[in-house]
Amino acid sequence: MMKYLAVAALLLSCAAPAAATAAGLEELTPYFGPQYFTWKERNGGKTLLKEQGPLFCVGVRLGSVTSSSIAVRGRAEVFGGEVSYEGQTQAPESVPVDTHVSYYGAKGELDLGYRLEPLPARLEPFAGVGYQGWFRDLQDSTASDGTSVSGYTEGWQVGYARIGARADAPLGQVRVSAEAGAKYPFYVGNTIDFSGSGKTTFHPKGRMSGFAELGAGYGNFRASLVFDALRFARSDLKPVQGTYYFQPDSSSDSFGLRLGWNF
Repeated sequence: MMKYLAVAALLLSCAAPAAATAAGLEELTPYFGPQYFTWKERNGGKTLLKEQGPLFCVGVRLGSVTSSSIAVRGRAEVFGGEVSYEGQTQAPESVPVDTHVSYYGAKGELDLGYRLEPLPARLEPFAGVGYQGWFRDLQDSTASDGTSVSGYTEGWQVGYARIGARADAPLGQVRVSAEAGAKYPFYVGNTIDFSGSGKTTFHPKGRMSGFAELGAGYGNFRASLVFDALRFARSDLKPVQGTYYFQPDSSSDSFGLRLGWNF
């Protein structure tokens, strides 16, 4: 995974200057960085599992502002890595299991905002939509009682609306920026390929969650600290081979660093 992310970062850096010039963009910033990721699932107030560890991402941000102060901004990103898993086997005889989980996926966002410029600061309220899809690959393991446990792969797809505001202002030779807002998943799908019965898709309900970013730029260099979250309520029950399953209340949180170069 790291090899593929490094190749993606190199390709973005090579293509960015020509793309920025051709499109007349105000911003075209390839970036990369690590993030600390946490995934939790709960049912009836009880934590069923917790996954945590580092993921890595490569992406690009781009934006343009029209003469009428309408701002159009987008972001595309790929991410991946392996995290630790602390959970349990399926009921009725749940026993503790420790293993690892591989994540790999992509995210895209598109925002429309209006720039206000009470110089020297700039304020830009915005609204937009986003899509995030990923594979969650649980590896084979052995439970605490010695039972062999087979892993499986989940395919998640999330479409969401987002609203917020971003601002930036000069601080000496550095330009500081901040962004914060809320997002609501309007579509959530988790597809699992159950052995012997084919694929089943669960649809957890979206819950409001948040995002934030605090950054600084010096010349063309950009660095920022980011937070991003997703929240889902339990899905409806679905029959699989005579047994009913559901996706429990689930949540993800990531805290990361982004390092980029604006062309």
